[in-house]
Amino acid sequence: MSLKPTRETKFPTGTLVFGLILMVVAVVSLSNSLFEWTLDTPLLFISVVALAGIIMIISGITSALRRNERSDEIPPPPNPNV
Repeated sequence: MSLKPTRETKFPTGTLVFGLILMVVAVVSLSNSLFEWTLDTPLLFISVVALAGIIMIISGITSALRRNERSDEIPPPPNPNV
């Protein structure tokens, strides 16, 4: 049994948001081609970037709140048998 503390990995929010942006643009472009409807491209990109910014802000706030909760906890004493 290993008592070494595991290193906590950070969630890749930026990668997730960038992937979501690419997926939204691809789906809108594909539906534009298939269904032949007009698209206001600047409005689409402004909306997608604004939504991505909101997602990143919310992710940053939740990460900071989690970090504060973890720092309030008392760490366990070191194991003298290691």
